[in-house]
Amino acid sequence: MTRVVVDLESPESWPSSLLDYLAVHHHVFLNWATRALRVDPAVYDGAIYGLMDAMQDFAVIGWHCTRLLDYEITAISREGMYLPSATMLARRVDAAVDAGLLSASIGERFKLKNQADETSRAGKIWFCFFPPRIAGEGGVGDLFRFWGGEALYNAHDREPETCAILKALGTPTIVEAEIPVAYLTATGGLPFKVARRYLISRGYDTSETCDYEDRVETPLPPNCIRRLIRFPDPHFLELTGCITWSGQLTLQCAAGS
Repeated sequence: MTRVVVDLESPESWPSSLLDYLAVHHHVFLNWATRALRVDPAVYDGAIYGLMDAMQDFAVIGWHCTRLLDYEITAISREGMYLPSATMLARRVDAAVDAGLLSASIGERFKLKNQADETSRAGKIWFCFFPPRIAGEGGVGDLFRFWGGEALYNAHDREPETCAILKALGTPTIVEAEIPVAYLTATGGLPFKVARRYLISRGYDTSETCDYEDRVETPLPPNCIRRLIRFPDPHFLELTGCITWSGQLTLQCAAGS
């Protein structure tokens, strides 16, 4: 079945069933936001959870910022995305060693020193549901500069030898995916951002951000992957705005091609 994709930045394009739900609960969301009239918290919570239920059959576009080797890009295209863990990281490192991209000794150092099992990372794939350029270089730059993600570079960015190796592996890549709303949780923020963006489209003025990032805790099948966009593809440059960054992005080393 073809998914209905909701463009979070264009409320005028949202499915009629979603707009109908928001219209019915407009006063609840508006009064909660403005405090013009008191809203019973239980009523508001019910409206938020109902909004999440109303979106269960839809999907939203997310962008995962990373740095990948060529064979990893091919694998994601064919197999989708698996949940990260220390075990998965060890497999990635072993594959790079087998491919001749890492020495066995460096591979062991990466497997021994990493943050792959931290609760904020293990079993979670993080996406931003806004163009990555909004996060800027400070938000996503290092995700593109270092192979292995935060789990590795947070443990090695102060070690000159291993830091340089992580920068030399792979190509900056964006994984663009259709994330089924059913894979997300109501507490992750989606219904709050949808309600806020709807109110703005109806004239409500707020300085609060509508940008939304979240994680999925379910492996993504290949039919969720729309495309993988590599630096310096023009679409990569447009999505990231990286040509204005102070730190240079680099292509992968010849050995990783």
